[in-house]
Amino acid sequence: MDIAGVFEYRPENPGPAAQTLCVLVDGASLILFGMNGGTLSVVVITLERYWKIVHPIHHRKRYRRWMLRLGLALPWLNGFASHLLPAIGTTRIVDGVCSPMSVWPSKLLDMVRSSRHHLKFRNGGSAGKKRVTFVAEVERL
Repeated sequence: MDIAGVFEYRPENPGPAAQTLCVLVDGASLILFGMNGGTLSVVVITLERYWKIVHPIHHRKRYRRWMLRLGLALPWLNGFASHLLPAIGTTRIVDGVCSPMSVWPSKLLDMVRSSRHHLKFRNGGSAGKKRVTFVAEVERL
């Protein structure tokens, strides 16, 4: 690691430890995995608290211990599946430089990755109200 905090890898044969370091640290997978899991955990806890406060009788009758365990495990599994698994399959060390999420196994997956999603406003109806429609445009980089 140099003074800027950038890891340098051997270009000829980086090895499995270097690949793991590239995926987890240089690719920011640990940070994104933690942020995703943590955010969804807060959402699950908030929904459970809402249920307990707004519907206390229903919560007392229906709430079980397994719901707590599932509510704590699923957000972290989602973070693992939505970011860490794709990062493992698509991050490579090329010429001694870590290239996170850059090598895709097929053209279709690369097009999905490089697609841009945005909102378009269209005039709808005779009342002149605007409605929002979700439009996905696929562009090749």
